Amino acid sequence: MKILPLFTLYILFLQYTYAQNIRNIGDLKIHEKGQIGFYSNLKNDGNFNNTNGLVGFYGLNLNTIYGTTPLSFHDIEINNDQGVLLQVPVQVNHNINFIYGDFISSKSTSSPDLRLTTDSFYNGESNFSKVNGFVSVYGQQNFLFPIGDEFYLRPLGLKTNNSITTFKSAYLYENGTWYYPLIDQGQTGIGQISENEYWVLEGNDSAIITISWDERSAISKMTNNLDNLTIVGFNKELNLWQSLGALDRTGTLDQGIITSYEFVPDHYSAITFGITQGNTAISHKGYHYLVTPNGDGINDFLFIPELAEFKTNRLLIFDRNGLKVFEQENYTNEFFGEAGFTIPAISRTKGLPEGIYFYLVEVGEEKFTIQGFLFLDR
Repeated sequence: MKILPLFTLYILFLQYTYAQNIRNIGDLKIHEKGQIGFYSNLKNDGNFNNTNGLVGFYGLNLNTIYGTTPLSFHDIEINNDQGVLLQVPVQVNHNINFIYGDFISSKSTSSPDLRLTTDSFYNGESNFSKVNGFVSVYGQQNFLFPIGDEFYLRPLGLKTNNSITTFKSAYLYENGTWYYPLIDQGQTGIGQISENEYWVLEGNDSAIITISWDERSAISKMTNNLDNLTIVGFNKELNLWQSLGALDRTGTLDQGIITSYEFVPDHYSAITFGITQGNTAISHKGYHYLVTPNGDGINDFLFIPELAEFKTNRLLIFDRNGLKVFEQENYTNEFFGEAGFTIPAISRTKGLPEGIYFYLVEVGEEKFTIQGFLFLDR
């Protein structure tokens, strides 16, 4: 019996509708360690549900994933200068490798979206490669959404006690008060709302979120006192902006990190920065997120207490552009604000610049991930 090559078998399930389109109308499966790359549009009108293998999206031109049926992949990666437009939901059950280019979807509705599940994770996110649209996650109690706009990564960190809930989020570099005006705030105590940016977050269980501000956020135009900076949300039922509190807050007027109190995202249409009429005291100083390597014995190094629960770990730290600046196997408090290896234009003797960084730790044999923000304050 003649055995057809694997590539030929794939083509049995693919139909070229025109030069720049590939269409799946059958049952397409990638076997263990198998790989397939798409340099053109992909139309899925069949079964493309994989538990193995890597699917890559490459090229120099904007490509589109569309069709009548959502897709489910094991591993995916993107290296496409103009990005990949999602017109159907795409689920990833294992790893997303961001190399270059964005996954793009509409922000006027939360679907189609890039979907992650309980065992999903990602790496390589940066200003140059992220999701410019909605990301959803199911079954993870700690998650950092790799979202942003066309130019910048603007992640939102989420913590929840519920492990069976789906949360969705997107970032918009727009004035949220166009859609949700600051009218008759009454006794809410909110004096000003950011007109530069906002996040959308969906989910019907309570959560705590962390967002960061940078120069583009223009916090200095809203206040000269960080003590009255808070996270605010537009309450759908009451039709007004409310403070979601400041559980933790650290940084400067140019950049920093703030964490909310617990709230239910589905009660709010938009989330952004607000200024209270009085100071908003923080109730918890998050030593996870603040590193001040000045030798005073307080927050001199990055301390992550959860690591004590696991025999093995691997810590990665990235700057806000996605550049890896530190890596350590079995981390035990070795990060003092210095690069872990030689990086062009960064002096190892002077240490890393002050500002926002993201950390990711893989722990245990199952490679469970802990991720979040830290602020390096010199």
